[in-house]
Amino acid sequence: MRAVVFDFYGTLTTGRSDAEQARARAEQADALGVDAARLDAEMTATVDERFTGAGGTVEGSLAWVCARIGARPTPDQLAEAARLRLAAEQGFGRPRPDAVPVLTALHEAGLRIGLVSDCSAELPRYFGELPVAPFVDAAVFSFVLGVKKPAAAIFLACCEALGVAPEECLYVGDGGSNELVGAREVGMRAVHLAVPGEISGVVYGRHASWDGEVVTSLSDVPGLVRP
Repeated sequence: MRAVVFDFYGTLTTGRSDAEQARARAEQADALGVDAARLDAEMTATVDERFTGAGGTVEGSLAWVCARIGARPTPDQLAEAARLRLAAEQGFGRPRPDAVPVLTALHEAGLRIGLVSDCSAELPRYFGELPVAPFVDAAVFSFVLGVKKPAAAIFLACCEALGVAPEECLYVGDGGSNELVGAREVGMRAVHLAVPGEISGVVYGRHASWDGEVVTSLSDVPGLVRP
């Protein structure tokens, strides 16, 4: 192994609960002046489009979703909803307590570190401010690339940026977007991070079953690549 590539939400971060996501979306709906249930349903239904660039920005993405439910919020409403949404996503994006120690250990072992995340407009805006960011040699966001997992292109883009072959990479993720199968199909060694107590969190498109390697803590990852 020459590199370790991580998923972000639910992997380098803890998983979000349905209740936490519902509260955040309700606040955004109130700022937009739209029905919370309709906004929540439309945002869930348009995950693929939002994760591949719909709207172009945080504000634009919210405006795009609102247009689909027949709403036209004012610029001030959009700005406030975008502020709330960015703040909520930054909260969901707080790294696990062991994330920096794990990345430090991998970096000190001479491994390249990559990130492949299915995400909407927010993560590319705030990722650089996170304490894990300095350890990441290549970050690939679906919102920027326009392609989401499990498509081969998103994994291969990260490998190319890292300067490694897929066969030289360990991929670690919580299983969203059928990512483990996608990573394995391009040649990566894929490992499922299945943290007890987080399996019921919000995950889009998680694999129905997984017959590969499993770890239950992010802290287990450095042990997978030690000689």
